[in-house]
Amino acid sequence: MATVEFFRDRDRTEPVDDYFTALAEKGEAARVASFAHSIELLEDEGYPLPGDKLIDRKARIWETRIGPHRVAYAQVGEVIWLLHAWRKRSQKLDDREAQRAARRLRQLTQ
Repeated sequence: MATVEFFRDRDRTEPVDDYFTALAEKGEAARVASFAHSIELLEDEGYPLPGDKLIDRKARIWETRIGPHRVAYAQVGEVIWLLHAWRKRSQKLDDREAQRAARRLRQLTQ
């Protein structure tokens, strides 16, 4: 059983939690609830979840999806870190989003 944590910036903000809060404020509480269920599954069963996609092979960063929304996560030790959340706008992976997740993962491991 793993622990799931939200990445925290140096200024102590939690970008993924902030993204979920903004979704709920926009009337997308059902999607937030779906992500909450995914987080519970990560804690109970580990990763990757069925249907998740490996977006960075070297850093072992995975992406979970709910509709057009994405959350990038990776495991460091016994903790699964929720690194970055975004809305996908095209079928192609946005390299900037994957790079942002990788940068945050590097911050955790330094």
